[in-house]
Amino acid sequence: MGHSNCGAVAATIKGHDVPGQISALYPRIRPAVDQAGPHLEAATKANARIHAALLREASPVIAGLLKENKIKVVAGYYDVSKGAVTLLP
Repeated sequence: MGHSNCGAVAATIKGHDVPGQISALYPRIRPAVDQAGPHLEAATKANARIHAALLREASPVIAGLLKENKIKVVAGYYDVSKGAVTLLP
């Protein structure tokens, strides 16, 4: 799930080093920025979709449960100001 005003995505868009561990996340977030461009909300949603897909594919246990229709792995976007989650297509 991504969230509004995500500092990690914003920092990845800017591409500047920041203190702490956020800079270490750049390689994981960069594909979403490359896909969605420099718009923060679009890149955050793309990041959520990409990581939901990775989760569906990376775990044999999750993949098996998905095939059996026992679980769903979906991307979401949390709007902090509204306190609302939207499931993403």
